[in-house]
Amino acid sequence: MVSVVSRLIEIGTSGYDQRTARRLRLINGVALVSVSVVTMCLILIFLLLSNSNQNPFSAGNASLVILIVLYLPVFWLHRFGEDAAAYYLYSIISVFIFLSVLFQGRDQGGQYGLLLVAAAVPVIFSPRRSVRNAMLMLLAIGFAVLIEIVTPEVGLAIPNDRPPETNQIIKLLTIGLNAIILCFIVGYAFRIAERAEQALEAEHARSEALLYNLLPEEIAARLKVQPDQIIADSLPKVAILFADIVDFTPRAARLPPEEVVGFLNTIFSAFDELAEKHGLEKIKTVGDAYMVAAGMPSPVGDPVHRVAAMALDMRQAVDRLSAEFAEGLEVRIGLHAGPAVAGVIGNRKLFYDVWGETVNTASRMESHGEPGQILVTMSAKEELDDAYEFEPRGIVEVKGLGKVETWFLAGPNKVN
Repeated sequence: MVSVVSRLIEIGTSGYDQRTARRLRLINGVALVSVSVVTMCLILIFLLLSNSNQNPFSAGNASLVILIVLYLPVFWLHRFGEDAAAYYLYSIISVFIFLSVLFQGRDQGGQYGLLLVAAAVPVIFSPRRSVRNAMLMLLAIGFAVLIEIVTPEVGLAIPNDRPPETNQIIKLLTIGLNAIILCFIVGYAFRIAERAEQALEAEHARSEALLYNLLPEEIAARLKVQPDQIIADSLPKVAILFADIVDFTPRAARLPPEEVVGFLNTIFSAFDELAEKHGLEKIKTVGDAYMVAAGMPSPVGDPVHRVAAMALDMRQAVDRLSAEFAEGLEVRIGLHAGPAVAGVIGNRKLFYDVWGETVNTASRMESHGEPGQILVTMSAKEELDDAYEFEPRGIVEVKGLGKVETWFLAGPNKVN
């Protein structure tokens, strides 16, 4: 039974966007509920009149049968436009109510159905035309008032000679019918609103998660408070680490795309875990290069020690992962520390980045390094001397920097 009702409600709604389809399903539901409730009212009226002197097959009762038939085309009118069924429903109900009251008299309360028509306008018609909808609502209300004023209490064509108690029951059934349909419309509208709110909350949560994945938490919080704010910070002391996979380009040329992505994902996921472990900020990946920093966006007391510890853990992780790849795995790592500038660039795809000589020098350390080694500058070595051991690399000619004295970070100081 439920599946049959669901299929009926879905008739004609395919091909429309999700928002419009929800509204068309509501129209189908109104028609379905109306047919069901009118049928039940008709059965009750027949039962009531069958025990009286009144003919249960009177023209008034026959009009309810006509109403049921008039509801049926609603399900197939959606093919003619998103508001076609709404206009049809609005028109036939208004005309039917007028004729019903005119012939049977207003004492049966049929005119109250126009208030239901007015209440239904905002949910069955497209909300994009608010002026049109307001006019239709006022028209239905005005029509109800007009009917109350001009129509006779006793019907013109169908004299009302039923007992007063029968008329009262029919009036209550009419009001009940309108109330049931109104409850359905309001309930369905609230259900749509609740689902839309839940979807909005879920989308907001996804956006929040995405924002915090793209940007550091502190930077994301600042942007949420002032979306148009320019994020640009001068950082007195940061430590930058670059890592690059050795011979990645020729390896990538030999592998299918899914294996290249899987290869990088395995390695960089391991690096991400290490960055979180050491409290570092992942800045970006460019191709097969991986960049993290310490001391940004907020300063820390030991930035160089943090990136040094991560560099050594990265080398161990690479040694462990190397067994998983037929051609092995090696990385070059370079690090340097000093002042830098960091900020957010872009207005659609936001990106938090860092610039300055410190960044360039760390990048040069990686590119001038050797497979499996961690190359550091003299200034970085001096900060790490108390906790780590080094091997001299010598003077390296670095483009843009000239001659730079460099060292290989060997490991923790054995004395400590």
